[in-house]
Amino acid sequence: MKYPRFGMFVAALALSPSLVSLAQNGHSHAKSHAVDKDDWVLGAPYSAERRFTSVSIGADGKTTTTESGGSEARDSRGRTYSDGERQWLYQGEMRSEMLYRIEDPVTKTETKWDSTTKEARVLHFPPNAAKGNNPDSPCPAACRDFKMNDFGDEVVKLGAKVIEGVLAEGTRSSYTVAIGEDHNDRPIVVVHETWYCPELEIVVLETNDDPRSGQTRNQVVNIVRGEPDVARYLPPADYIVHDVQVH
Repeated sequence: MKYPRFGMFVAALALSPSLVSLAQNGHSHAKSHAVDKDDWVLGAPYSAERRFTSVSIGADGKTTTTESGGSEARDSRGRTYSDGERQWLYQGEMRSEMLYRIEDPVTKTETKWDSTTKEARVLHFPPNAAKGNNPDSPCPAACRDFKMNDFGDEVVKLGAKVIEGVLAEGTRSSYTVAIGEDHNDRPIVVVHETWYCPELEIVVLETNDDPRSGQTRNQVVNIVRGEPDVARYLPPADYIVHDVQVH
């Protein structure tokens, strides 16, 4: 059985379960990794908010809409900040927390914390550590001209349009679930769209439409160009910080 991919969003926030409904439905490669110099995006600072909407279809056919949000930023030196809301259902009650992550290629560190534990972990990577190729990188999907992607899906280039004040290039990938493959009595077409901004090197809009489970939409809004507030690149002052050396 094939499932929709949400590599961009998991990679963008890089917070593992920050949007749990998204991660449950997709191929997630997000994990702790060193920040390699080749992956720096220099001289393109910005800050923005993210909005994630999920319309899920239950076993009874009823739809449920959930919304969550977050923010992200990157300075001219390539340091990135992201936060996102994690939601889950516990004994019939919806709970949530905020997850935070900072990647600093200057100091070769990755910092994570959340809104509930009052603790932060700072991973220190060796100077020669390298991230390697990210299989979920959105740029190849938006910049190469091809008919199939690595998953064997049909891919169509959608051209360019302005989204939230920036120029983005779009691609649409789709695959068909054959009759009986997922207990379905008719063919099901799953469609995934990605709109990538080459100037900022970020995905500004990503949608997925799966008739079996519902629809998801992840969009960057309120994009502000310029240096972000550097205070966001530190855990709160009252948090206990654990330094971890990665060998």
